[in-house]
Amino acid sequence: MFNDSIEPQLRLYVISDSIGETAQRMVHATLTQFPGVSQIEIKKFPFIKNEEELINILKSAKARAAVVITTLVNPEFNIVGQQFAKEAGIPYVDYMSDLIGIIQQRTNCSPILESGALRKLDENYFRRIEAMEYSVKYDDGKHFTNIGEADALIVGVSRTSKTPLSMYLANKGYKIANIPLVPEVDIPDEVFRHKDLKVFGLTASPNYILNIRNERVKVLGLHGPTNYNSIERIREELIYAEKIFEKLNATVINTEYKSIEESAFYIEKFL
Repeated sequence: MFNDSIEPQLRLYVISDSIGETAQRMVHATLTQFPGVSQIEIKKFPFIKNEEELINILKSAKARAAVVITTLVNPEFNIVGQQFAKEAGIPYVDYMSDLIGIIQQRTNCSPILESGALRKLDENYFRRIEAMEYSVKYDDGKHFTNIGEADALIVGVSRTSKTPLSMYLANKGYKIANIPLVPEVDIPDEVFRHKDLKVFGLTASPNYILNIRNERVKVLGLHGPTNYNSIERIREELIYAEKIFEKLNATVINTEYKSIEESAFYIEKFL
């Protein structure tokens, strides 16, 4: 598509007051409709900062018979660019202004007119995806290697909502690790080495946990009492959990009759 030694059939100038990714995507999507056009030159002019810079680029476009494609959010740049292009007879495609105007008119909402808003949206999206991948990997004590990267560590006995809470926070962009507390299983030394790790301990009353575990046992198709849904066993686990909370200097949250959103809100205040 790019060949400096041969005069191109088509020369495109992509101009933006941000990185120009929106215009580049549109250009490439459009060019796929013309597989026979092989000699194409695309020059990118991102981060336009003033009108003088914009005019100089448009003069170059005029001299080189280039088609101009813009995603300029700054309304003053758009007015200057469109006026100059009209007077100079430059083919000028503005991907932003018309649609912004239509949406503003239909919704009565004012645009933020912020350069790079798409990139910020993408960054937020990818941060959430990274957080969710991390939280799935470090769910239920499966990994400890890079536990220091976590924004928070959640610990608690079974059925205190560790995993749902971790996934809820991950969806908001927080990297969360969680570890089930079982008296017979020691917390790895790796966890204690990270002194600055924010730790949250989840707890509830023995009877509350018992009721949840009884329902869990029914779902699994089991019958009769087991060690898992024994009130004595649950009390033993909770005593052990309190010792771990103290060792890890954990902020303790009672999740009894609390929604995931309520517990998450409390954790977010610390994060």
